[in-house]
Amino acid sequence: METRGSRRSLLLPVAVLLVLAALAGVLTLAARGRAEPPRAVRPLPSGPAPVDLASRVDDYTADFAADGLYTAPDAAQRRAVADGVLGALDGQSEQAGKALARAGYRLTEFTEAATGRRVAEIADITATAGSRGWGRVYLDLSARTNWSVQVPHPVSDARTEALGVELFRAAPGGVLVLAGAHRRAGADGSSDVAHRTDTVFAAVVEALTGRGLPGIQVHGFDEGSLPGQDAVVSGGAGQAGPAAELTAASLGRSGYAVCRAWREKCGQLGGTTNVEGRFAAGVGVPWLHVELGNGLRTEPARRAVVAGVLAETARSWGPRP
Repeated sequence: METRGSRRSLLLPVAVLLVLAALAGVLTLAARGRAEPPRAVRPLPSGPAPVDLASRVDDYTADFAADGLYTAPDAAQRRAVADGVLGALDGQSEQAGKALARAGYRLTEFTEAATGRRVAEIADITATAGSRGWGRVYLDLSARTNWSVQVPHPVSDARTEALGVELFRAAPGGVLVLAGAHRRAGADGSSDVAHRTDTVFAAVVEALTGRGLPGIQVHGFDEGSLPGQDAVVSGGAGQAGPAAELTAASLGRSGYAVCRAWREKCGQLGGTTNVEGRFAAGVGVPWLHVELGNGLRTEPARRAVVAGVLAETARSWGPRP
């Protein structure tokens, strides 16, 4: 027969076991809490992946051809893009975006993979961008903007677009202005932005030059048209200043034969009819016209040397006052 005392003796071990089980559960939860922190404290992703500007520009220019498409912009469209570039230059991204939208352009920012710098891209986003051929602009946001590299004939002057990217990377504070079509794509030479004032390219370069930014415009020539020379350096329609002297001397020290247009006959390669150069001369802003033989543009090692020389020139201008 079970007594009250015997029931108490049976309940005591059971109670002890229940207490021990509860303690074990608490300890297990505590251990798990230490091993796996709450999801809320994990760091968020750092943002989009960096962008390789060289690949981006190569993708953009891949379809440029002499039989490609080009549509001339009107004055309002040219002004809208130029105003957008100036707004971005001043750090007024909202104002810049509104101006660019009037021409079907957009301002975006990314981290450039090779340099780690923040870069702004100003690009045509319309469905007809490929047929308009108005070009792109890249601004280095990591430093105060104080110079530009201008590429008026990408693909047509083979690999000048690659040289433009390398120079843009090599010296901080630059603006890369890139034409958006082959120089022969437009009817009656309308897409040759080095010799037409009614282009987005010319409007942007004039806006930058009007702000006092010196410029380097890169071109290419067939060595057969000027035997014995690897490069031609000039001030275009303006006087050759210290930048031209520095560039010619540095290219010469690098082992290249340089024709100095301000004191030698360099055929038709002096850039005296270049419209961006004429504008710069008119407002008294330093501007450099550089013609490069095929090997200096298409061979990566030689192109890198040229980019280094031109970067030295860009740095010589120093920050704007």
